[in-house]
Amino acid sequence: MSAAIEPVGADERLPAWQARVVDRSLGPATDRAVQRGRALVTAAGRLIRLSGGDDLTMKEVAAEAGLSLRVLYQHFEGKDDLLVALIEESQVVFARLIERQAATRQDPLERLGAALYFAADPRQHTDPGYNRALATFVARTSISEPERLGRARLPVVEVIGRLISDAMSAGEVDPGDPEIAASSILLTYISYELNNHLGSSVGAPLPTTEQFVAFCIRGLGARIPDGWERQFRLSDEEAARSAVESVRLSGTEAGGGGSTGRRSRRGERR
Repeated sequence: MSAAIEPVGADERLPAWQARVVDRSLGPATDRAVQRGRALVTAAGRLIRLSGGDDLTMKEVAAEAGLSLRVLYQHFEGKDDLLVALIEESQVVFARLIERQAATRQDPLERLGAALYFAADPRQHTDPGYNRALATFVARTSISEPERLGRARLPVVEVIGRLISDAMSAGEVDPGDPEIAASSILLTYISYELNNHLGSSVGAPLPTTEQFVAFCIRGLGARIPDGWERQFRLSDEEAARSAVESVRLSGTEAGGGGSTGRRSRRGERR
């Protein structure tokens, strides 16, 4: 990748599941296939948010989306295929959210710091049960289908790479290949998140959000003063508003989808 990383347009940054759904659909109704596919993906996300996903079934997902089981299997091969689609969708949303957070700053290094702080601050994201369920599936998929998982993460790699490229151009971090630097940051971040969501496996306390951000920024060669990362800290109220926006953009709010008003198996209102 060259030093200048171009932004990915909103129309281009589409989750890969959409192409697969269109290929599997019967007939030329592309828009309808994507619409149904999105309804199924978001229905799966809502059910995982409500139950933690331990006993998620395809029948429940179809009912939540207001579609038949036959239609579900026309669009997705099975539960793992559907969950990969959910990860792909979540990474597109995540890329947009960190881009939005970066846009609140003018200085290139601060833009990168704001993006990383948002990514690592658990208060600004969906609930712990949802994250734990997805983290479990991500850990399993990283062994069974690592390349597919890697493709799902490309939108986030591109955003982080572009922010690093801007900081390199401004002389605020060491020069180098932005794509390699972004991969290094993402490898660190993925391990950090898995240990936060699934339990620490390092035998020592995990760094705080601020310590994680400072470590990453300094690892890129930036000379930042002690406490520089604190500027990105949000109040609990601000973080709560950000979490609501994260859920809204992911489309997994309880109450959405085809089964609005139905009761789940646990008696919760949709």
